[in-house]
Amino acid sequence: MNTNLKPKLQRFASASAFACPICQENLTLVESSLKCSDRHSFDLAKFGYVNLAPQIKQSANYDKENFQNRQQILEAGFYQAILEDISDLLATNPSAQTVLDIGCGEGFYSRKLQETHSNKIFYAFDISKDSVQIAAKSEPNWAVNWFVGDLARLPIKDASMDMLLDIFSPANYGEFQRVLSKDGVLIKVIPTENHLKEIRQIVQDQLTKKDYSNQDIKEHFQEHFSIQSSQIASLTKSITAEQRQALLSMTPLLFHVDQSKIDWSQLTEITIEAEILIGKVLWMNLKSKNASIKDAFLFNFSSSARYLRCTERLYGQMRRILL
Repeated sequence: MNTNLKPKLQRFASASAFACPICQENLTLVESSLKCSDRHSFDLAKFGYVNLAPQIKQSANYDKENFQNRQQILEAGFYQAILEDISDLLATNPSAQTVLDIGCGEGFYSRKLQETHSNKIFYAFDISKDSVQIAAKSEPNWAVNWFVGDLARLPIKDASMDMLLDIFSPANYGEFQRVLSKDGVLIKVIPTENHLKEIRQIVQDQLTKKDYSNQDIKEHFQEHFSIQSSQIASLTKSITAEQRQALLSMTPLLFHVDQSKIDWSQLTEITIEAEILIGKVLWMNLKSKNASIKDAFLFNFSSSARYLRCTERLYGQMRRILL
């Protein structure tokens, strides 16, 4: 252990799953930076994270205020049912030692799960530096490996993760396949038609799409992963005026709604409901395409990369579509 490091940075001395985002070589800790054999270097931030996507332009739609509003809602227990169900899934997979939280935002899930499952090694990233900074500052145990990362190319070694958490975030299934270990599990959380139903009912006259369905997301998921099981997590909870304002300020559902025409005093409770999919890589399906696993993986990765490039401008909105 590097005794010259600040205590909150010591975790990176044993973080062995990082790969250089430029050349994909292994990253190791040298003094207070993660460095690869090609001499690419990434300094550890004093707050307890590392930026492995310094070239990414930060979205103006998701600033610190937005993530602070999210943190207020999450910490108030509105998403407790989802947290508890995911925690139970981690408990039933004792062999899963490494966990990667995709699009972690302000770090609520990784922070809470690490407290309960301290025997597991958590990596958590977001494309927003502001959110990762909030996550690192909010974690008391200095145990989660927080980093700024790009979903298009994860700075993570091949087959190094036993479990992926994709909680209301977009997916790059090619990259998910690459970083998952042989028997790795993907836990994907997607909203149901009842999610935020009270808000939808109030603003339905202004919504272009009146009804929500997650069927397209599930079908895309099943092109790459087999669903081992699924379950519904649901909680309806009363909401205070302060919490209501925080929720309304952060949800993309209202991005194109004229809120001045809405009487929000009638919103006194809110339903948070999600479907949790537990999946494993469709290796047999890949083989059936008369290609080697390697070739099939490259095919899926290139397809996902093209999809991501096409939706790059919408990434900020997609990654938080639940809220």
